[in-house]
Amino acid sequence: MASIKEEEEDDEASTPSSPTTLYKDPDDGRQRFLLELEFVQCLANPTYIHYLAQNRYFEDEAFIGYLKYLQYWQQPEYLKFIM
Repeated sequence: MASIKEEEEDDEASTPSSPTTLYKDPDDGRQRFLLELEFVQCLANPTYIHYLAQNRYFEDEAFIGYLKYLQYWQQPEYLKFIM
């Protein structure tokens, strides 16, 4: 018969532990902001859109999902950064 302490150790080993610290973005999202801004600005280039279409990016569900996510750039507080 196993002791209570051994059973508790087995339970702890079988369940995933929760992270003790949360991930902190070192630049507070600035790099992501700039990358997404650059990509959104690239979407204004007809040659780039043609390239995406020829390589069937618009048939990729993940890519379509990313484009939907990027729709937040239509809001005035983000729109002012697009050139």
